[in-house]
Amino acid sequence: MHHFHFLIIGGGAAGMCAALGARSMLRCHQIADDAFRIAIAERNSRLGIKIRISGGGKCNITHAGEMMHVLAKGFLRQSEQRFLKPSFFELSNDTVLSWLHSKGVQTLTRENGRIFPRSGKADDVLCVFEKLLSEHAIDVRLNAHVERVRKENGVFIADVGGALFQSEHLLIATGGVSYPKTGTTGDGLRFAKAFGHTVVTPTSALAPIYLTTKPPCDLVGISLRNVALIAESSTRKLTRRGDVLITHLGISGPACLSISRDVAEVLTTEPVSLFVDFFPDDSSERLEWQFISFQTARAAQFVRTFFEERLPNVIVPTLLAQARVPLEQKWNCLPKPMRRSLTAVSKKYFLGDVQHIPIERGEVSAGGVALHEVNPKTMRSRHVEHLYFAGEVLDVAGEVGGFNLQAAYSTGWVAGESVAKAFLAQVLSPQNHH
Repeated sequence: MHHFHFLIIGGGAAGMCAALGARSMLRCHQIADDAFRIAIAERNSRLGIKIRISGGGKCNITHAGEMMHVLAKGFLRQSEQRFLKPSFFELSNDTVLSWLHSKGVQTLTRENGRIFPRSGKADDVLCVFEKLLSEHAIDVRLNAHVERVRKENGVFIADVGGALFQSEHLLIATGGVSYPKTGTTGDGLRFAKAFGHTVVTPTSALAPIYLTTKPPCDLVGISLRNVALIAESSTRKLTRRGDVLITHLGISGPACLSISRDVAEVLTTEPVSLFVDFFPDDSSERLEWQFISFQTARAAQFVRTFFEERLPNVIVPTLLAQARVPLEQKWNCLPKPMRRSLTAVSKKYFLGDVQHIPIERGEVSAGGVALHEVNPKTMRSRHVEHLYFAGEVLDVAGEVGGFNLQAAYSTGWVAGESVAKAFLAQVLSPQNHH
C-alpha cells in the first residue's frame, strides 16, 4: 500500500498543473514537502502525450490575449464560458508562458493568436513541465495504469496493476476519449460514473468529417482558403469561417475542426449536408452584380476565368458543372438563368452528405463529467467529498487554437490549489492546536 495525501490520475496538462498548484500553495504556507505527498499516476511511459502531439507536434501552447477574450473566442457555449471563467482568471496564459520563459523556452505568437515554442518542438514545452514537477517534489509514477478506484472510510484506494495507492484527496484528470492511442480511453468517465456522477455521452470535436461519397481524386489535398463552411440539416444551419482542406475521405482544416462538434451532435438525430460559400464577404446580390459587370467588361472571356483567378483551378470545373454552366461558356452569351445558378452555387457549393465524424481522430472529445456536478471555483465534485475533476474529462471542448490546453492548465491548477486549501484548513483549524 502506497500512501499519498493527493493522488492525481492522469499526467497530462491538467494533472501536472494540479500538482504544481497544490505544492506552490503549500510552500507559500511553509508546509514541508514530505508533510503532504503528491503523486501523479500516468498510464503512459511519459507524461503529457497530448502536449507532445498538439499543434501537429509543434505544440500550440495556449492562445494570446486577455483572458475574457480567450474565453469568448475559444468556447462558444455560454455554459462552458461560465464554468471556465473562475479558473481562467486564477491561472492565465501569461503565467503559463512565464514558466516556459523562465526555463529558456522562447515562444512565438502567430497573427491568429496561437502561441508556439519558437523551436517548433513540443518536447521543449514538456521538458519544462517535467523540470517543474521535479523541483516541486512531485512523485511521478509512469506506466501506472489505474484499473479501479473506490472510496473506503473516507480514503480513496486506487488499484494500479496490483499495487494499491491510498490517498485522502483524488483528482481525475484522465482526458476524454479522443486519440485512444495516447491512453485516453475513457477510464476517467468510468470512474466518475462509479462515484455517481452524470457523464454526458462523448462526441467528436475538432475532428475531420467523412462524407458518404468520397471527393474526386483530383480534389484531394486542395485547400479552400477563407471560405464559409455550411452544415445543414432539416432543422439546423451551422456556419464556420476559415480554411477547408479536402481529404480522400471528406474534409478537414480549421473550419471543419471547429464545426465538427456541432455537426456530430446534429448527426445523432438527423442527416447533415455540407456546402461551401466561396465568397463569404459578398452577398448573393453583390456577387451577381459582379457577374453582370463582367458580362459587359469582359464579354469575350470564358466564365471560368473569373473563378480561376480566385479559386484553386482544379475545383472550377466541378463548380461550373454544379451550376450547369458549360466549361467553354463565355460571359457575353451567358443567359440570366445560368447566371443566377452560378451565383447560387458560388454561395452554396455542395460538398457532400456527412457519413461519420471519427471520435478517435478528434484532437479533443466533447462530453464528459456534467459541469453542474462540479464546483467551477474549486473543481470539487458536488457529490463526493475530496474528489476533483479537471481538464478534458469535463464536458468542455474548445475551438482549435490552444484553448483546450489552457482550459486543462487552468482547471488543473484550481483543483490543486483547492486540495491544498482543504489540507491547510485541516492543519490550521483550532482543534488541531489543542
